[in-house]
Amino acid sequence: MPNQDLSIIIPAKASGTFILHKVEVLLDYLQAHWQGEFEVVICVNGELGEVEKTHALLEAKFAHDQRVVLHQHLAPLGKGAALQSAFLKTQYSAIAFIDADLPFDLAFLSQAQEALGNGASLVVGNRRLASSRVHLPTKLLPSLFKRHVFGLLYNRAVRLMFGIKQSDTQCGIKLMTREFATRLFCHLTCHGFSYDVEMFLLAQGHGDKVTSIPVTLMHDHDQSTLHLGGELVRSVKSLLHLKHKQRRGEYEPRTPLTVIQNQRLQITSDDWGISPAVNEGMLKLAQLGVIKRVSIMANSLHKHYLLDELMAVQGIQLGLHFNLTNGELLGQTTGQHTAQGLGQTRPLLYLIKQSWFGCRKLSPALLNDIEVEFSLQVRALQQLGVALSYFDSHHHVHLLPGIIERIAAPAKALGVGHTRLVLDWGLLGKPQFLLCWFSLRAKGAVQRADLSYMPFKYPGRKQFILRNQWQKTLCKIHQPTEIICHPATHGDLQLLPAEYTDHYDGARVDEFWALYSLSR
Repeated sequence: MPNQDLSIIIPAKASGTFILHKVEVLLDYLQAHWQGEFEVVICVNGELGEVEKTHALLEAKFAHDQRVVLHQHLAPLGKGAALQSAFLKTQYSAIAFIDADLPFDLAFLSQAQEALGNGASLVVGNRRLASSRVHLPTKLLPSLFKRHVFGLLYNRAVRLMFGIKQSDTQCGIKLMTREFATRLFCHLTCHGFSYDVEMFLLAQGHGDKVTSIPVTLMHDHDQSTLHLGGELVRSVKSLLHLKHKQRRGEYEPRTPLTVIQNQRLQITSDDWGISPAVNEGMLKLAQLGVIKRVSIMANSLHKHYLLDELMAVQGIQLGLHFNLTNGELLGQTTGQHTAQGLGQTRPLLYLIKQSWFGCRKLSPALLNDIEVEFSLQVRALQQLGVALSYFDSHHHVHLLPGIIERIAAPAKALGVGHTRLVLDWGLLGKPQFLLCWFSLRAKGAVQRADLSYMPFKYPGRKQFILRNQWQKTLCKIHQPTEIICHPATHGDLQLLPAEYTDHYDGARVDEFWALYSLSR
């Protein structure tokens, strides 16, 4: 078969110097035996301090090696999530996964390449085939035996629950086509140990050819990130989650959105600038034509990152994500706010309480400073060359009583005459339903100021998890409708200074892949 170019991903839970030798072994093997281009994507994950330490060691060793790509993953936690975000760093047509301790004979890769050439979409190692072998010191027998028994019981449960015929679903070495890997991560919502089951469910639902081949397992240490007690509890929860998805048809093929259906979905992505991973996710989705509108935080630390690339996306609309609750406000740095107003960044709950939960206007001191801050943030983006066509706000603070009346005139004078009203009755019974109350209170002011707005949908976590079902719902939208989202390629908000942090981190990844799947 023709030579294939290979991207091999190592999900390396922060392990210090242990990983350095293993990467060298893998590089030496590929250099000698792989016929084609290759890269090794090392995804360091785990606790922040350990991730930074291990990443620094790897960077010192491989910074100038073009064959190695380094990636830090902090959230969501789990091996599946680490592979998912690392996949976006790959470039080649064949995608492989292998555990960080390289416990397998790497000859698997050449055998698996032949299987891809024979029409397989996914090739997996199988430790339970008769021709598979295990080499290990006798002192490791007790540890291996416990893991072996756990694996047998786990596999038995998986086969009974899902009808999967594979006798080994959890082997830590796999090779697949890029097409299958993309489809996998568009469906993956199980971020931990059980992500492999989701992989087999997807192959089963789409009729992909799966080939199992024997492996030689080589244990030379007792280091493992798998703790059987805790993993048992997590596995039960994960398998129940996957069974629910299977029953809802989440692993079956679906019809792509039509051009007209896609045009009706005015998907707006909030929070540009809050972190690099957020910007990367938005840019990717904008380039695919999924996101139509991007709301930019003018006082964010990372607003410049990839901004030129975003503004170059044909047809993209850009807006101000007016921010009063995250980071340092522009008027604070210039001394234009008062102590009674926005002399310090106010938390959202403070502003809500000041409005008596939407029942009275904010104080004149607050409203004066809010008007000043709004104009400063609009002008700051316009000075960067951003052509603004609308405004909304972080935590929807523009809907609080009195704010629209104060900022509508300067908004229109600055060329920003479109805004957002969160009138989605599907939020009934959810904490966000308070936004509907705020929007009803603000609607009169919006209409009196002659600001425009669109019908609005606020999808929740259920929609971003049950992606096939969500697409069916989107197909029923019959008029241009704003749909809010907050995607990111991975969770990196832990890296921000305390005043810029945000509680919504790892779940942004589910949003990214739910939206990415709409492009397919």
